[in-house]
Amino acid sequence: MNTINKVIERMRSIDSMAGVGIDPVISRIPSTIWREVGSKDVAAAIELFCKKVIDVTSSCVVDYKINSSFFMTSEGRKALENTFTYLRDNYPEVVRICDGKFGDVEHTASEIASYVFDVLDADAVLINPYLGYDAVRPFVERADKAVVLCINTSNPSAREIQDVVTKDGIPLWRHVLKLAMTKWNFNGNIIPVVSATHISNLVGIREIIGDMPVVLAGIGSQGGSLREALPHVLTPDGYGAMISSSRGIIYPETKPGQDYWETVADKANKLRDDIRNLKRSA
Repeated sequence: MNTINKVIERMRSIDSMAGVGIDPVISRIPSTIWREVGSKDVAAAIELFCKKVIDVTSSCVVDYKINSSFFMTSEGRKALENTFTYLRDNYPEVVRICDGKFGDVEHTASEIASYVFDVLDADAVLINPYLGYDAVRPFVERADKAVVLCINTSNPSAREIQDVVTKDGIPLWRHVLKLAMTKWNFNGNIIPVVSATHISNLVGIREIIGDMPVVLAGIGSQGGSLREALPHVLTPDGYGAMISSSRGIIYPETKPGQDYWETVADKANKLRDDIRNLKRSA
């Protein structure tokens, strides 16, 4: 099964479009982890934290978006590899995404693709398409994998670049989207990132991308409205959007007496349920 089909099958089988972003910030890893592994074993702490997040949320999520930028030390890199292996071996039905937002010249992109797909065995990778096709090709050539392209992102200053109007009279991001979904998408494995913080940009988006899944960014701490965005990105079967939360799930505020991991699970289940409820009313 290729990754696009895996995404669709996972959504339907558990009736969910929720995902969890795993961004292990050392200073925010709970004290229970450090007590278990020892205060100086950073690699073990990162790895155990990731595994705990996965174990308590796996039943309700479509994907884990693991941000490789939080694993940059030598200890972190080993924890990154072990986390992907843990996911593959224990939860093979859940989609494994390496979030690197990579974007580099072709020979470098080829090395990154080899590491992400062959060493990590990720199902999909986030990359930056604004270096052009040379930087994208080594990833999209892997027909069994998926390539998530950061087309229209939710960070505040994205508009300074992505909304620049081209000679054709359309924003740059829309030009890149059309290019990606037609000329570059010869293997049918490109998933675009679109933003819930720019609702007007979502109007008519399915006319460009068809029934391809999207990553809907900007929900939660970045202020995007799930209620307003979801109707524009649903496919006819009522799915089609991968909607992740990172900090809001993996670093929850807990009250005295609350179990940290039960709270993490509750946050992930709430995201799934909120999406379900909005989907029914869309």
